[in-house]
Amino acid sequence: MKNPRSSVARVGLLAVGLRSYWDQFPGMKDGILAFHGRLAEILGAMAEVIHAGLVDSVVAARQAADLFSAGHVDMVFCHLTTYANSETLLPAVSGLDVPVVLLNVQPVRTLDMSEVKGIADWLGVACTCAALPEMTAILIRAGKRFAVVSGHLDNDDILEQRLSEWCAIAGLRRVMSGKSAALIGRPFAGMLDLNVDETNLFNVFGTYTQHFDWDDVIAELDAVTDKQISAAAADLDRLFARSPSVSEEELQSLAGICAAFRRFVVRHELCLLASHYEGEPSDRHTGLLAALNPALSLLMADGVACPVEGDIKAGLAMLILKRLAGSATLAELYSMDFEDDICIIGHSGAGDPSISGEPSTLSYSTVFHGKSGGGYLTQFYPKPGPATLLAVTQDASGGYRMIAANCHIEQGPTLNLGDTNSRVRFSCDLRNFIEQWSELGPTHHAVLGQGHHVQTLKRASTALGIPLEVVER
Repeated sequence: MKNPRSSVARVGLLAVGLRSYWDQFPGMKDGILAFHGRLAEILGAMAEVIHAGLVDSVVAARQAADLFSAGHVDMVFCHLTTYANSETLLPAVSGLDVPVVLLNVQPVRTLDMSEVKGIADWLGVACTCAALPEMTAILIRAGKRFAVVSGHLDNDDILEQRLSEWCAIAGLRRVMSGKSAALIGRPFAGMLDLNVDETNLFNVFGTYTQHFDWDDVIAELDAVTDKQISAAAADLDRLFARSPSVSEEELQSLAGICAAFRRFVVRHELCLLASHYEGEPSDRHTGLLAALNPALSLLMADGVACPVEGDIKAGLAMLILKRLAGSATLAELYSMDFEDDICIIGHSGAGDPSISGEPSTLSYSTVFHGKSGGGYLTQFYPKPGPATLLAVTQDASGGYRMIAANCHIEQGPTLNLGDTNSRVRFSCDLRNFIEQWSELGPTHHAVLGQGHHVQTLKRASTALGIPLEVVER
C-alpha cells in the first residue's frame, strides 16, 4: 500500500454492465472491456487509478467497495459501458464519503447505422446513456455527491479536459485531507471575519490545524545545508529583480531563511501556512520577520498556501484555486476607478510568483504598514488576461461557502508601492460588482488566479460538498 497521505490523486474506477448480456451476445463483453481499457489509460495518465474492473453483479460491486476503501480513494469514476442495473453501482460507493463521477462515454462519435446488423452492435457500442438516469436517481436517493461527464473516445478533447479537471479536484481533496494547516502566531486581532472553528474545518475539509511558534521555524535555521541555501538563492534570483539596495550578502541571508521555511513545511507535512507577527521583533525574530515575504512567496511557488494575517480561510481559497488554476495570490478590494469602471485589487506581503507576467521586484522597506517591523517587499505583476476571484467564507451557522467571479486583468497603471496589485474588470459594472460581492459576505481577503475557472469551481463545489455563489451580472 502506498502512502495514503501522498498528494497524488488516487481515484477508483469501475466499469458497469449487465451480466445477462454476455451469454446473449458473444464477444460483446470483450469489446466493452477493450474500449473501457482505452478510457482507463487516459485516466491513468492523470492520477493513480485503483481499478475494480468490470462490475456486473452485487457481489462484484461489494468487492469494488472493499478495494476502494482499502485504497483510500479520493473519488470514484463509474464508466457506463452499456445498460447496467443500479445494483452494480450503489453497493460499490454507499459506504464511501467521496464524490462519484458517472462517465457516460461511448467509443464512437455516432453509430454507423449501416453497420448495425444486430442488437449487440448497438448495446455494446453506443448505449452508455441508457442507464444514466437510473444511476443519478439512486445516487440522489442515497444522498451521494455526484456529477456526470459525457463524451466519446474518438479524439474528444472536451472529454479529456473534463477528466483532467476532475482528477485535479481529486488531488485537491487529497492534499486538503492528507496534510496539515499551520498557524504561526494568531489571526490579526480584531479581524473577526478570519477566525475558524478548527474542529469544523477538519470535519468539512479533512485539514488538521497545527499551532506553532516563530521559534519553531528559527530552529530549522541551524540545520539548513549549503545545498538548500544555494537552491533557495537561485530561486530568489530567478523570481525577483532585486533592487540595488539588496546586496549579495543579504540575498544569501534571505536564502537561508527561505530554506528553513521549506524544511519546516516538509517536517510537518503542511499544505497551508497562515501566519501573523505581533509585538516588537527581537533577536533572531528580526531577521526572520524581515525575510517573511520572499520566503512565503517561494513556498507559494512550491504550491503551499501562505496567507498573511493568520487567515486560514484565505489559505483554503488559495489551495483550491492554485490546484485548479495554477496560480492564486492574495487579494482584497483596494480601490475603485469609476472613470475606467475597474477595481484595483491586490494585497501587501507575500504573493504567488505564478501569476506574474514579468520579473517581480524585491525591495526593502523600514515599515510593514499595519504590522510589526520592516523588511523585504515582494511586488508581483499579474499577467493581463482572463482571471478568477475566489473567496472562502462561512454563513451564520458556520457552514462553509465559496464565492467566485470570472474577471479580466487589464493593462494600465497600478500602485507601485511594493505590493502586488492589478486592474480588474468584471462582467458587471464596478458599482454592481462591489455591492453584489460584498453582500454575499466574503471575508475581506480573497485570491486571484489566472484564467476563467468558475465552471471548474462548480465541480469542486460538488466534490467538496460546499456551495458556490457566483457574481456574474
